[in-house]
Amino acid sequence: MNGFYYQFALGVVIFGAVLAGCTGHDRPPLASDPDRMLRTIEVLASDSLGGRRAGSGDDLRAARYLEERLRDAGCEPLWHDMAVAVDLRGVDEGRRQALAGPWLAESRNIVAVVRSRHPEADKLLIGAHYDHAGRYRVDVRMPRIGLHIAAGELLPGANDNASGTAAVVELARLLRPYADRFRRDLVVALFGAEELGIVGSRQLERMLRDSSVRIGHMVNLEMLGRMRGDTLLLQGGRIADLGPFVAHTPRRDTALRLVAEPERLSMGSDHYAFAQRMIPVSFFVTTDHATLHRPTDTPESLDMQGMKRAVDYIADYLYGLLTADRLPPLRIDRRPRAAAMNNE
Repeated sequence: MNGFYYQFALGVVIFGAVLAGCTGHDRPPLASDPDRMLRTIEVLASDSLGGRRAGSGDDLRAARYLEERLRDAGCEPLWHDMAVAVDLRGVDEGRRQALAGPWLAESRNIVAVVRSRHPEADKLLIGAHYDHAGRYRVDVRMPRIGLHIAAGELLPGANDNASGTAAVVELARLLRPYADRFRRDLVVALFGAEELGIVGSRQLERMLRDSSVRIGHMVNLEMLGRMRGDTLLLQGGRIADLGPFVAHTPRRDTALRLVAEPERLSMGSDHYAFAQRMIPVSFFVTTDHATLHRPTDTPESLDMQGMKRAVDYIADYLYGLLTADRLPPLRIDRRPRAAAMNNE
């Protein structure tokens, strides 16, 4: 080899190293703020919002607060208004009888967008439900699990799911400054009436379809505030190949255990409304559900540092989905098979 070819070969090696360095490490510092998330949780789980039961009126006040938070994060409405009506007239009568308080005919979904330079591409949707159960009309006793809730006792719903809601707002704030890098729009949805049978997400999925808004992947966040054993669970691999995205998501927190459950797909949360339509999903949830639907589900019961660890990982995962040439492909050979989560 003469000197020219040696210089050329060396240049190729150096260029390849630079390119690898850029693709492997050129990521924004997506660090969530646990204090900011806690403030959102404290508002949602406050006595003044009465447990945020869909159709109570308290859910509408929570929705207005969340709309303000998303606007502060730099989001804009996907349609004319961020607040989108959720029709509650078909809610099961048994649920109505079990839960205390008045019933309005509507709740709200809050639907926003962070726009990219590629409006024609299939969009990524991130969502969480903000409603909870409010109060039971009668005493609830389940001696087998040591549960006793007095009639009218407030269920604050800090982990379920003010935590997931606060995480979505925080992630929108973190990701919006990098929209010029996105290869698709980020749709942000805070769902009403999940506790009544994933009503809000079912209605939003239909509205998106009717409006020709193509969702290529849906990421759902649920109960992120009580991490046990450094573990964050991920479902969705049953209908989409999530493996490459998991493999390429940075593990800044080496102690965090991401446990993929490829054969499980909970039907107890909002991602299922999209999975049933064969839209690929990623469902993130932590593992300690000891306060689920109990008066002890308060902001003080949460592990905010554990929640930060989960949200930081999800931020990097979302950034990968938003900047990838292609989203995880649908596994057309696998139909979604429900496997209800414990107590969900």
